[in-house]
Amino acid sequence: MKIKDILSIFGDLVPEENQSSWDNCGVQVAGAVDETDRVAVCLEPTPAMLEQCLEWGADVVLTHHPLYMKPRPLGRNDRFTGIVRQLMTRGAWLYAAHTSLDTRPGGPAFWLGSELGLQNSRLLEVERSVAPMEVSFYTEKPIERETADIWANNDGIHSVAQSRTGEVRIVCDEAAWPDIAGGIEFSLGKKPLFYIRPLTAPRREVGFGEVGDLPESMTWNDFADRLAGLVKRDAFAASGPQPDTVRRIAYCGGSGSSLIETAARAGADVFITGDMKYHPAVDTPICVADVGHFSLEEEMMRRFAAELEDALDGVTVRFFEGEDPFRLHVVG
Repeated sequence: MKIKDILSIFGDLVPEENQSSWDNCGVQVAGAVDETDRVAVCLEPTPAMLEQCLEWGADVVLTHHPLYMKPRPLGRNDRFTGIVRQLMTRGAWLYAAHTSLDTRPGGPAFWLGSELGLQNSRLLEVERSVAPMEVSFYTEKPIERETADIWANNDGIHSVAQSRTGEVRIVCDEAAWPDIAGGIEFSLGKKPLFYIRPLTAPRREVGFGEVGDLPESMTWNDFADRLAGLVKRDAFAASGPQPDTVRRIAYCGGSGSSLIETAARAGADVFITGDMKYHPAVDTPICVADVGHFSLEEEMMRRFAAELEDALDGVTVRFFEGEDPFRLHVVG
């Protein structure tokens, strides 16, 4: 499969415009190969992990965490330069799906809520809310049903309709409009005069984490056991007041301690995240279960790899398991 087509599918599944302003999603290192039949997926772009991916024969490696947040010079013989050299020697591509994956509505970042069967769920923190726009134009002849169906099947189009006067109205996402406009111009053989106006609804929300209700209340011990099984941990840290029963759950993968107050305001009995520090643990108004940055995001990438396997026709996608950098040392 052509690399440009693979990158296009990446862009469809994890839109880079959804990333946070401080982030660096997308191509990290541009490779030399033009096509491949092997894509590797992993959480972290470490030298050891990338070597495993390259030895397997991957020409494209997709990671969650970026190699860098800001452009860096290659003037020092350090870890960063070594990784770039490692990739460029093989001509391989490196792509990061970081907050573009974290915030994808209904994406694999929300796997825990799905496994817990959360009901009445919503985003824990909305980063941005986007409404579609309405585009209208006139044609002398009625649009054929087949042509209208082709337009309607484009990603980003919500509806297509034509009045008896010849006016065509399309409701679509703003980001998708340039491609949609090109398709319309191709179908009509000319560029019509487009009238565009923004809408206030329906709005599409993009953000981090989720809050919702369990199908039924559970005791803390039963819930803790179930959570441990889902995140594949024998132990995890808990802080704050321990509830007798658990019903409303909030969670955020990765480093989510900044959302404790948000989870509390949402009425959560337990907030699940990673990377808790001492002072937030002391001050938390609700119970926080720190199951580790690695546990939540490793499973997210495993599921995303399976999704990519279905999306990339003729390409083998392999998930490479990582290793939690934290080890639990038991004395005795």
